[in-house]
Amino acid sequence: MLTDNSDDSIYGQALLMIRTGDQAFIKELNKSITINLIRRRSPISRSQISVESGLNKATVSSLIDELISEGLVIELGPGHSSVGRRPVMLGFNGSAGHTIGVELGVDYVRALSTDLAGNIALSEETKSPDAGNIQETIASLANLVKEIIAKTPPSRLGIIGAGIGVPGMVDFSNGTVLNAPNLGWFNVPLKSYLETHLNIPIFIDNEANTGTLAEKMFGHGKQVSNFIYLSVSTGIGTGIMINDNLVRGSHGTAGEFGHMVVETQGLRCSCGNRGCLEMYASEKALVTKYQQLSGRTLPTPEIISLLSQGDAMAFQSVQSVGQYLGIGINNIINGLNPTLVIIGNHFSTLGSWVIPQIEQIIGNSTLRTPPSQVRVEVASLGRDATSVGAAALAINEYFAGPIH
Repeated sequence: MLTDNSDDSIYGQALLMIRTGDQAFIKELNKSITINLIRRRSPISRSQISVESGLNKATVSSLIDELISEGLVIELGPGHSSVGRRPVMLGFNGSAGHTIGVELGVDYVRALSTDLAGNIALSEETKSPDAGNIQETIASLANLVKEIIAKTPPSRLGIIGAGIGVPGMVDFSNGTVLNAPNLGWFNVPLKSYLETHLNIPIFIDNEANTGTLAEKMFGHGKQVSNFIYLSVSTGIGTGIMINDNLVRGSHGTAGEFGHMVVETQGLRCSCGNRGCLEMYASEKALVTKYQQLSGRTLPTPEIISLLSQGDAMAFQSVQSVGQYLGIGINNIINGLNPTLVIIGNHFSTLGSWVIPQIEQIIGNSTLRTPPSQVRVEVASLGRDATSVGAAALAINEYFAGPIH
């Protein structure tokens, strides 16, 4: 029983603070639930939000009023109703703020800004310095982001953060690049470096994960619970979406299927192993195969141009790469049981050439019955998937916490 002595008074004050803190926390939690429902389901009515969230109508109404005053929610007008009054439909105001998405390639940096609904405002790409020079590469990346920020239209919330997609293993919890063999990076604290340079929240993830997130939020994966995203460029990264959740694994390094061994006595990979899939089914592999056949070293765009002109050696090179890519994808399907496989990054331009070959391999080899239940698609966002997904990563992280 509480009395008026000083100890009891202190206890009472502490209890009051805890209760007040709980109430504030619950309100922020409810507000986060509400705005994220509107983000995912817009247009949506207040009554629908109440039903889906479990919040009472008075709470929803109060939260909506706050979100409207903050510029995050807008009223779209009356919706359909078979009986009674037509509900006022609510929408997410994506133009309330902007975010930055970056793809860190082996020899380039691609950056863009989007609004909070993922619509691209502008994008730029630059050649990066030697990736082995970490400080120069980070400085180049930071300078490009600063340029994008300066050119992005003003908005109510401004720039809420930036996401970076990196071709390698990343500890998402602290933004450290653990191992990026194609960059030559090991244990690089990229998040802390960039936050020092840019003074905005930074989120680092594997570039295939950011591409997966982009396709889930804005592309082919929007209505698909289980799919695989393959980012095929210099190397091969894989993003895994299982039951609508991005799978990062116990240490954040899940999805390194580019280092699945497909030739036990094969070529030496940058990771140190022999016969990795990316040595036979990547952009690097395509360039190497064409050089072996023709004696000429050409970049991928030129090989693709020759392919469209009927060049036999370009065709043979693409067939070789497609064969190995099909074998790798078949192994992934047998292991993870997705309903959709999306091919993105640079190889998205080769879809019409390699997808029929991949589908044939899947049809002949997959354990699924029937194999036709697995669709293979080119990324709907093409080259922008990684950077748009990186921007989406920052958006999701912003709305995962208290809304400021």
